[in-house]
Amino acid sequence: MKVEDAVARLKTATHDISDEYTTEECIGFLNTAIQQVCYQLIAGGSPQMLKQVTVHNLEYLPVDFVRPAGTYPIKLTGQLIEFLDEDMEDLKVRYFATKEPMDNTTEDMPFVHEEINDIAVKVATLIALNQNEYDVSQDKAIIDELRQAIATGMAG
Repeated sequence: MKVEDAVARLKTATHDISDEYTTEECIGFLNTAIQQVCYQLIAGGSPQMLKQVTVHNLEYLPVDFVRPAGTYPIKLTGQLIEFLDEDMEDLKVRYFATKEPMDNTTEDMPFVHEEINDIAVKVATLIALNQNEYDVSQDKAIIDELRQAIATGMAG
């Protein structure tokens, strides 16, 4: 899905006929929604949220780092990594990562599966509507069901 399509769908879903939301605001709503979906996928252990990095002792982790995927001989303090074995020079670490924030130059939505991009647009719609104090309780219930379906699908 293209970001411009996601913005158009968001504007349509919020009935934004007066251009109340700028493209930048819509992208902001989408970024917030994408982070929520990322954490849902990470909680479910989705492999599409995995990355690998080679780290060195007393080095800062990447900004997209959420948690390691597996057990490593390391100690984490904030974003600082410390090796438990001081003789190690470097270590390859697999970790769960969030997606990079989008901006006006981003062309594609971040998820491989279109269904997950769809959910991100729906969540962004709820965020936009909630900003204007609309009653979104029924929509939220539907989104929660979709999130549960994703979690169930990932659990196998």
